[in-house]
Amino acid sequence: MTTSEQILTDFYGVYRTEICAFIARRIQHPYMAEDLAQDVFVRLWNIRQTICSETIRLLVYTVAANIALDHCRRNNNRNIFDQYMMYAGETKSDDTSSSIIADDIRNNEMRIVNSMPEKRRQVYMLSRYDEMNISDIAATMHISQRTAESHLFIGRKTVREELRKCM
Repeated sequence: MTTSEQILTDFYGVYRTEICAFIARRIQHPYMAEDLAQDVFVRLWNIRQTICSETIRLLVYTVAANIALDHCRRNNNRNIFDQYMMYAGETKSDDTSSSIIADDIRNNEMRIVNSMPEKRRQVYMLSRYDEMNISDIAATMHISQRTAESHLFIGRKTVREELRKCM
């Protein structure tokens, strides 16, 4: 074994449980912490040539924090998707209920869109309802593509956040 491989192997043997605890405190799922800790060391194994004894501790904790954060992001999106699928499965069997809910969501979306500043509302409406791409929107409204992108990003974010509050 080369020196960097030995450093990583020794560090893994000594600090594996500490890394598991470090991740478990961040993700609130102790059963996943061990898998994610293993992912940390696999990721480090792939770059083992750059590891030295002076930097390994900081590197391991940085990678562990990033992996825990990635897990939380994925898990949050998965929970949102699971909640949506559970909700969609319940309402799919009742067409009347589905149409009422869909109408309510559309009405809330329009209320939110109507409260936006004029240009943001125009960009959002052209993208969402006229299905125009950013370059076409920019040309139509005589604004830069970057401005159109910014208005669309903020508009979509606003609609998402406000609709979450309604549900």
